Amino acid sequence: MENVFRLDDIPFPLLIKDTMDSRFTGIIFVSCDNLKKGLIFKDGLLCAIQSNSTDELLGNILVSMGTITDDENNKSIELAQIERRKQGVILLEMGIIQPKEITEALKKQLQKRFLDIFSWEHGTIQKVEKAQIDKAPDITRTEFSQLVRQGIMDYTPFSSIITALSPFADAHPKKLVENMPKDMGVIIDNVDQYKVSELLLLGQDPPRALLCLYCTGIVSFEESQHKALIDKLRQVLKMMKDQDPFDILGVDRSISEGGLKRAYIKIVKQNHPDTYSYADDPEVKRLANEIFTVIQKAHTSVLRIREGKPPEEKKEMDESLQAELFYSQATEALREKDYRKALDLFKLSVKMKPDEKVFMESYVNTMFLSWQNTGKGSTLEIKSAIREGTKRFPNSDIFYVILGWILKKEGSKRAVDAFRKALQINKNNVDAQRELRLIQMRTKK
Repeated sequence: MENVFRLDDIPFPLLIKDTMDSRFTGIIFVSCDNLKKGLIFKDGLLCAIQSNSTDELLGNILVSMGTITDDENNKSIELAQIERRKQGVILLEMGIIQPKEITEALKKQLQKRFLDIFSWEHGTIQKVEKAQIDKAPDITRTEFSQLVRQGIMDYTPFSSIITALSPFADAHPKKLVENMPKDMGVIIDNVDQYKVSELLLLGQDPPRALLCLYCTGIVSFEESQHKALIDKLRQVLKMMKDQDPFDILGVDRSISEGGLKRAYIKIVKQNHPDTYSYADDPEVKRLANEIFTVIQKAHTSVLRIREGKPPEEKKEMDESLQAELFYSQATEALREKDYRKALDLFKLSVKMKPDEKVFMESYVNTMFLSWQNTGKGSTLEIKSAIREGTKRFPNSDIFYVILGWILKKEGSKRAVDAFRKALQINKNNVDAQRELRLIQMRTKK
């Protein structure tokens, strides 16, 4: 990392991660518009912060804590300026506060000055290494990690989160510790089951929590060992989607029947998914299957064109009936508590008729029931499906009830908001009414 750079190029959380990992000793100067701060580090731990922000002066911190009044603050500032001494010393001599109150205020001042920088989207950074810093840190490594996580979860703009995680989009998080920290307000125990790009699609909380874990040494990012193959397959698929059926098969329109057959067999052998069975990566499998499907559709289209028929037949009515059949079978499987079968069938019905609200609602509800009763699946996966469902059907109260149930199990206070949203959409939703009534009863107790 260069000694001078811009926050536009590297978000502040990544700068702090580098500082902690390298056990940096020295001063990091940060500036944004008219604000300037100097962060003093020793062995990767924050010792002190100098700031020109008047809101972060010690006296203002004490006023916000209710320890001193505005008049006492102004008087001590005046004396400090005249006598060229620290305001804290003046306040102690005035007998207004006790040493322990100064200690508490200094800790809050450090936190306020530090957390504020996480909100900066632009600015200049300069790192100046020092052979030695005399001041010892007043914060432990665990406490500093907690403070960094707070800065990321509560202050960092989401655009900076995306910038920080995007370079690792194809990577899988790898847990470096057994137990995940509980101070983020987000349950993310199954973080290693997703690619970073997938987590970025699950709203703001999961990506924020992931960056927290990465910047405080809880997880690392491991790129697939088959990254080169994945990139190659993506290029092949993109090229095929821009080609007509004849170009995909690599044949001329006047090719003979035997020549077409040989060309088809050749391209199938070259691109069959089994060819990549050695690559134990779900993305390789997905891309290989998609390429194979494109080849098969191209072959079908070429045969139909040569027979003088349209490239594809419309099967909207057939698919609609098939989707209804799958939905009926899924409902029966759900009654028998065969969650796996029900999920597969509901998923097929949703894929065939994505505009059918009840199909999507049943699919998400089954995901929740399966997770609740068998432990299979994850809340991240269910929340992702809920988010997709609310985008398609914003007037569905069912999704918000299920979200409320999940948040309730996670111990989140936001469960109340989800149940209230369900009632806003449908005032007769019995589940939402019951949940809010139970919450109100517990609150009164």
